[in-house]
Amino acid sequence: MYRNILSAVLLASVCVGSSVEAHDARLHKGKPTIGEVVSLDEQALKLKTATGTTTVTLGEKTKFERGDKTVTREELKPGQQLRIFGTKLPTGELVAREVLLPATDSPTASPASHTSQHEKGAHTHKGK
Repeated sequence: MYRNILSAVLLASVCVGSSVEAHDARLHKGKPTIGEVVSLDEQALKLKTATGTTTVTLGEKTKFERGDKTVTREELKPGQQLRIFGTKLPTGELVAREVLLPATDSPTASPASHTSQHEKGAHTHKGK
């Protein structure tokens, strides 16, 4: 009986531990591109970064998050500070995989709190 309880506790700790680690910021591929939305349309946006303005392509598979909630592309507004994870093409264009919006509706709010949640493993993504 002791063995069964120990096995159950061990299994539970492995399951819980793996779900927390799945959202560690280090598991994102690469570093985010950080900048302010200058303009946007249905398929792309222009992002003003420290090194200039970058075109960011938004595809059907692009995920949008505000804090720990999944949101839609319609939440994007000019002036917002974003953190974008994606693939940089040789042309300089960025194809977005994940867009982190500011935690509040303020156009100048930073999505840094969301990134720190990723670092702490403090939130979950639906469907993962």
